[in-house]
Amino acid sequence: MSRLDYIHDLTEFTLLWKRAREGVRALVGVPRDELLYFDPIDISTQKFFELVQALLALQSSTEFVTLILNPDPFDYFHHHFGKYPGFIHRGENSDDEFFHFMMEDPGGSPADALGVNHRHYAILPVEGEWIAFGDRSWDVGVFYGPADIMECARHFYPFFLQPPERFRIEL
Repeated sequence: MSRLDYIHDLTEFTLLWKRAREGVRALVGVPRDELLYFDPIDISTQKFFELVQALLALQSSTEFVTLILNPDPFDYFHHHFGKYPGFIHRGENSDDEFFHFMMEDPGGSPADALGVNHRHYAILPVEGEWIAFGDRSWDVGVFYGPADIMECARHFYPFFLQPPERFRIEL
């Protein structure tokens, strides 16, 4: 059994959700050539998890947040499951726990597991200024952060892509 758990507290989730949405909105103003692009399915790969861990280590941190931004976390997910579609992965949690939790049934609906039912997601450090945003409708993810984080990401992760020609960040 995973030691990870959904966020149950409205205030905690709302603060993280607002921070993630502000981060995604800020991406809109970043020149396209300064962003790094990836396949949003990469969230379920070991190498992407290792990228997140490398970025956290660069910041001397161990905690990150995974949030589903769409479908609506309040009217849909909380309404149906009594919890919010996000969790904090701490230093004592393993990669296996992360992958297992992403596919965990939130309560009587395996099709609503976080790793399955999302249009938009965000991964961000508990403390820090980088963000990974996945948009399944465009089939593209976007990564951005401070210069040292971007440099580390470029060198660590060999699977960054070119974005679709007309890609635009939408929430």
